[in-house]
Amino acid sequence: MRHYDCKNYINLDCEKGLCAISKSLLPIDGEGSKACPSFRQAEKCGNCKHFIKPDKYGIGTCTGLEKENWAYATCGAFACPGYQAG
Repeated sequence: MRHYDCKNYINLDCEKGLCAISKSLLPIDGEGSKACPSFRQAEKCGNCKHFIKPDKYGIGTCTGLEKENWAYATCGAFACPGYQAG
């Protein structure tokens, strides 16, 4: 897990974000991007029970809404009515 996958991570730009708890700047990936003890899994399509058959690029199928459609595993799902933690 990485900071980027945490519910407390606030994205600032394409390279870094901010931890809502510690208020420290964090890299999206690379050195220093591993999750801390305050990690809480963010709601993302890839973590949903209804996300199936992802390809090597992380594009899969969402089966949790009225109509099946493709979705990115990294897409934020915090407001999705069909989201169920997997």
